[in-house]
Amino acid sequence: MTGRVINYREDLNKNKRFIHFIKEGFAEHNIDIKVVVLEEEDIDGTVMPDFVINRSRNRHVAAFFEQKNIRVFNSYKVTDIANDKEKTYCLLKGTVPFMPLLKEEEAEKTKEPYIIKSCSGHGGSPGFLVGNSYQKNVAIKAMKGSKFIMQKWCSDIGKDVRVYVIGNKIIQAMERTSTESFKSNYSLGGSSRPYVLNEKEIEMVHRILKKMPLDYGGIDFIYHDGQAVFNEIEDVVGARMIYENTDIHIVKMFVEYIVEELEKDRKVL
Repeated sequence: MTGRVINYREDLNKNKRFIHFIKEGFAEHNIDIKVVVLEEEDIDGTVMPDFVINRSRNRHVAAFFEQKNIRVFNSYKVTDIANDKEKTYCLLKGTVPFMPLLKEEEAEKTKEPYIIKSCSGHGGSPGFLVGNSYQKNVAIKAMKGSKFIMQKWCSDIGKDVRVYVIGNKIIQAMERTSTESFKSNYSLGGSSRPYVLNEKEIEMVHRILKKMPLDYGGIDFIYHDGQAVFNEIEDVVGARMIYENTDIHIVKMFVEYIVEELEKDRKVL
């Protein structure tokens, strides 16, 4: 059995440990893993893999392999919706609370700061806290023509919680905080620690997963008046916080999950 891990070069360079653990985990099952760099290699090879781990955030990659009846982790649906914040909020409207989106005319009239962020951004970038028309213009220019949303900002800035999920099961939640920015992302210098979800937060996670099943991903909450509100779904989620703060070998767990899923698929066939 063979698998491919699809990446862009930039992400591959950032996630060498993740790739090492993936290869190590599948080697225990005698499964060969090939790492494919999307800018440098053609995914339409003569020999198709048995499965694909799509770490590129590119929905066309997932669609290409799924059309050939090859299992992709995560699916096309996840990659398509989770990497477009506007689509994500449309999907989850009425399912979980989140900070209201603003139309441009509403943003012009509001006297409070608000957030402008790219629909396709991840890791907190690009995202801007806007308090006047000059800052708004700078933020929109930084989007370089890409789609963006305007959103009311939360009261409890500099704090969020990421919930790691494998096969629709909660593995671990991590709290991230920053005293330097409204963005608390660990990759941007925020600090992190394990977090225990309360019953309401667990229920919110399960409601999200009913709408958006995840093979492996993250669900992020921010906080407004002390209460969790949904922020985004991370399709390609990093694991550095987990390894530096817990004893959980989350990549190995992901590998074991994939092996079990592939075995289920074989039995169905």
